[in-house]
Amino acid sequence: MTPQAVNGNGTGGGAPAAPERWREREDEDSLFRQLRLTVRQGLEVDGDTPGGAWEALTQVGAWEFALPIEKDGLDLGQAVLAMVCEEAGNSMQPVPLPDTLLALDLVSGLGPLAPESADALLDRVRTGELPLAVPGRLPDPRGVVPPGITWKPDGDTGGVVLTGAGGPFAAGVGAGALLVLASGPDGPCVVLVELPAAGVQVRPLRDHGGGAVSSAVFDETRIPAESVLLRGLAAEHALARVGLRAAVHQASLLAGITAAALTAVVSRIRGRQQFGQALVKHQGPRLRVAGLLARLDAVRWAVGDAARDLDEGRLTPGEAAGLIALTAETTLDVTRDAVHLHGASGLVRDGLVAGCYRRAAWEAMRCGRPAQLWDTAAHTP
Repeated sequence: MTPQAVNGNGTGGGAPAAPERWREREDEDSLFRQLRLTVRQGLEVDGDTPGGAWEALTQVGAWEFALPIEKDGLDLGQAVLAMVCEEAGNSMQPVPLPDTLLALDLVSGLGPLAPESADALLDRVRTGELPLAVPGRLPDPRGVVPPGITWKPDGDTGGVVLTGAGGPFAAGVGAGALLVLASGPDGPCVVLVELPAAGVQVRPLRDHGGGAVSSAVFDETRIPAESVLLRGLAAEHALARVGLRAAVHQASLLAGITAAALTAVVSRIRGRQQFGQALVKHQGPRLRVAGLLARLDAVRWAVGDAARDLDEGRLTPGEAAGLIALTAETTLDVTRDAVHLHGASGLVRDGLVAGCYRRAAWEAMRCGRPAQLWDTAAHTP
């Protein structure tokens, strides 16, 4: 990060009218940068509410970015989707973006196993009508289903019975359906539950300033066979594929949240006066913020490189686990330091930096705890 990111003019000058935006990677081509600018402007103009952010993502065609060409999508690749997730994280609107991308990835890749209603479901997502949420954790980079929800066969209907609870997940826009990942006697199971549904309770959780968040509870919920997308070995193979992508998408979202926190910090130290001069002129805060900016740059480069490796089929589960562990730790550390640099105002519930800190507390765990992910990275090729 350049010195101007902290000092404005390199000498500790006055604060500019608009918040600093971090410079883009030099290897981004002009078309990619224009696409990033389009997404960013859409979120800045219309994304002042979760509903507005969801509409903005729909208007720029984010769902077409994710779908393959044979499903009437654009198939722009994981580097573009990672960029969209980063910009959405920076907007700090609690929308289930990585969840919906994971669901699109699974449904569009079902092939002959896809239910007859799959195309109609994708069309509803494409128009922004059907936000999809994953209750609880996303699959880890190896595709392992997280604990919390279990399934067993329903001998009467040929479907499954779900039991357990999953959460939290972003609920700024009401989920039209839940993509449930459950573990059971014959391996993992992937179920699509349209809401409202009998035996399924979506419970709002206290957001503490980080944005609307919910959990889902299943109490011996009977799911018909047509709503069961995958189970057993087929589910294991599909989740191993989408687990890599989910890790990159979630890491990108966390990088965006980190950038939002640091935007607030830079604005704070430029505008806050202490001992007759702006905080940015004091060496202690300036060096501390410079270190945080360097960590953000490192994470953004790592995520961008991982997305490109994913597009080229080179990203391994071990590398993806290390990426999400690094990003999660960085986000937790940076948002905590951002609260400290704000002083007492950093604890205000409605403040941006407090919201970043509280949202990071659960978003950083959605692919697993960093310690577990580092262990996976160390023992997985």
